[in-house]
Amino acid sequence: MDDEIPAGQPAPKPKASDNPDKPRSNRHGRRLQRIREEIERNRTEGPAIPTWVLALTLVLIIAVMTALVVYS
Repeated sequence: MDDEIPAGQPAPKPKASDNPDKPRSNRHGRRLQRIREEIERNRTEGPAIPTWVLALTLVLIIAVMTALVVYS
């Protein structure tokens, strides 16, 4: 196997970029950490408005616009 370490050799130390829980100290790492936190928040919190309400609103808007075009 390619991943095996030869006998007598110390194991390589993991890089900071290998740990997704610890953000890197540069700007790119901080941005990635903010993105991860936002994704986690979105997964744990439910939507503020139920999907069926949004769908019904869209259908009503389309119906009103169609009625304006047809009857004007």
